[in-house]
Amino acid sequence: MQVAKESIERSILETYENSFPSSRKLYRKALNLFPNGITHDNRFLKPFPIYVDHALGSKKWDEDGNEYIDYFGGHGALLLGHGHPKVVEAVKRQITRGTHYGACHRLEVEWAELIMDMVPSAQKVRFVNSGTEATLMAIRLARIFTGKSKILKFAGHFHGWHDNLIPGTTPPYELSPPGILNGVLESIIVCPPNDIKRVEKILQKDNEVASVIIEPTGASFGMIPTREGFLKELRQVTRKWGVLLIFDELITGFRCARGGAQEYYGVMPDLTTLGKILAGGLPGAAVAGRGDILEPLESKGDEKWNLGKKMFHYGTFNANPLSACAGIATLKIVATGEPISRANKMTSMLIKGMNEVIDKHRIPWCVHGEFSGFRFLLNHVCYKRASCDFRSCDYDYKKLKGANDPVLVQNLRCGMLLNGIDVARQGGWVSAVHSAEDVEKTIVGFDRTIDWMKRSKLI
Repeated sequence: MQVAKESIERSILETYENSFPSSRKLYRKALNLFPNGITHDNRFLKPFPIYVDHALGSKKWDEDGNEYIDYFGGHGALLLGHGHPKVVEAVKRQITRGTHYGACHRLEVEWAELIMDMVPSAQKVRFVNSGTEATLMAIRLARIFTGKSKILKFAGHFHGWHDNLIPGTTPPYELSPPGILNGVLESIIVCPPNDIKRVEKILQKDNEVASVIIEPTGASFGMIPTREGFLKELRQVTRKWGVLLIFDELITGFRCARGGAQEYYGVMPDLTTLGKILAGGLPGAAVAGRGDILEPLESKGDEKWNLGKKMFHYGTFNANPLSACAGIATLKIVATGEPISRANKMTSMLIKGMNEVIDKHRIPWCVHGEFSGFRFLLNHVCYKRASCDFRSCDYDYKKLKGANDPVLVQNLRCGMLLNGIDVARQGGWVSAVHSAEDVEKTIVGFDRTIDWMKRSKLI
């Protein structure tokens, strides 16, 4: 959408309030239906979020017909963009054949074969319905296989909202979210990221650690980047102390490389959790890994095994035909590698352009990221932004996640929406169908938004 010149004289939030009447009306209804009027914490935006009517390619349109370049990307699930023709065709064909058989079917076999062909560590696969379910299953399997009770995770890393892994996700990392039992908290060890000496010290002293789980590129897809060489060190240390290594590749899987971060970095985990791109924009996730670790999911003709070692697992929509067909269509395209390289190229252009805008305005911000994700850092002074790889910067990990001024984030997001660009509060994901023109328009919109914020004395 285009912002009228006279609107620039008003504040961003005042202009926003009057620019999206249909979204404002729907939000008022939603406030009576949902906590905060939303169904996902990352969709929260004051004074109200936009309500999307439809989407295609790199764009989406709200209830008032306004067009946006989309960097939410289905929360990272849409590497191929919205409504890819081959994915749409597959889903249309399947929906007439049945949405849920309550039975085994050919598509789940083909889907799993693709995963095992693409993901280096995948000897066996089990489908679930969400990333939260996948990490929950992975740590349960680790506990069964090792006979140990504790899980080590890294501060800032997000592995789903369940009790076992949500502590230590957002700063201050030492505080626990409400509603989690003390007994559960005692089974979770939160370690500073990138500190291999601390990891080894913990594993040496505590022989109850079943597994270490990590987002391979760092917390929230590199918001706190993983130090170069750390994954290989972590693999060596976990092997040394007989601890399983779990890669949470919900975001990185099929995005960093066709085989995920493990292929890109050449490090083989024991278990991998997958989702998002895996199901082509529909609900779906999986645990993949060593066959002996997934063995407890099997029923056997041994009552002692079935009662004492068997891990029970159900799920109404596991590997449902619609998710399976969308996943198959998507993975076949991703397997060529072309969508990954194109999305990475567009992301590099976007990050470079945004940092050049920041340099021009001489403000203490930074945009960083790897592969096809970018992150806003609104409290970081760096004098080589446009050429910085960020990993080489001297930064405090505690200031990288959740530390942005909420007023700045609110005005940045609302200002970008007024300029026809939809970004998340922490940044966004770039798809294979974002064009150079999309990137250029985004950089221009970013420039205009910063200028507007400066005029309003916000920065």
